[in-house]
Amino acid sequence: MRSYAMRTPTMRPTDSATVIATGLCRTGRAAQHTERVGDVLRLARRGGGYYWISFDGAELRLGETLLDAQPLQSTFTAAMARVGRAPK
Repeated sequence: MRSYAMRTPTMRPTDSATVIATGLCRTGRAAQHTERVGDVLRLARRGGGYYWISFDGAELRLGETLLDAQPLQSTFTAAMARVGRAPK
């Protein structure tokens, strides 16, 4: 019988996920504190709810829980990544 791990503890967010989180914080859309929940990053949204960022940075969602979170437009995600990459 094979053993499957729920998640790999050595998995880390990519630079892409990190710059999206930075952009959300710099624009004031999210609180500065970022949490790891499984294999996603969770940031508290200033207006309530949470931003959920996949570790590869390919998906940004908004919702109270990951299960009910709705995907945000790719143009918004790209804009947050640009802000996160910009020099401070």
